[in-house]
Amino acid sequence: MKRILFTAVLLLSSGLNSGGAYANGNNSLNSELGHFSGGVLSSGAITALSHYYLPQQNRRWNGFWLPTAVSTLAEFREYSVGDNTAGEALLDASAFAVGAMLGSLVTDKYLLAPVVKNEAEGGRFVGVNLAFSF
Repeated sequence: MKRILFTAVLLLSSGLNSGGAYANGNNSLNSELGHFSGGVLSSGAITALSHYYLPQQNRRWNGFWLPTAVSTLAEFREYSVGDNTAGEALLDASAFAVGAMLGSLVTDKYLLAPVVKNEAEGGRFVGVNLAFSF
């Protein structure tokens, strides 16, 4: 069920900007909240997908760096074709990065089950998963 939910959210959030609609960006609070929430949703989805498909890698970093890199490249493209100024592109990329940091952290710490790994320096660590039915 979690996989279906994350896949649906990822598809819906990526499909919002595709299509024939054109929009003019600005630096309003709503615009930056849109970038922030896009960062939260996309990094949460990538963190969850990384947990299932790349368990040997650090899922939190995968969930942060991949969407942040894509968003930064998209903002650089907008700046290079003249759709944004440098300040607007930096503000948009920063809002997305802060949202991505929060989304990957919350997904890793609170939504996904802890993992047991062998660490070279510190030995082993374990986590506890509690479940309550209402």
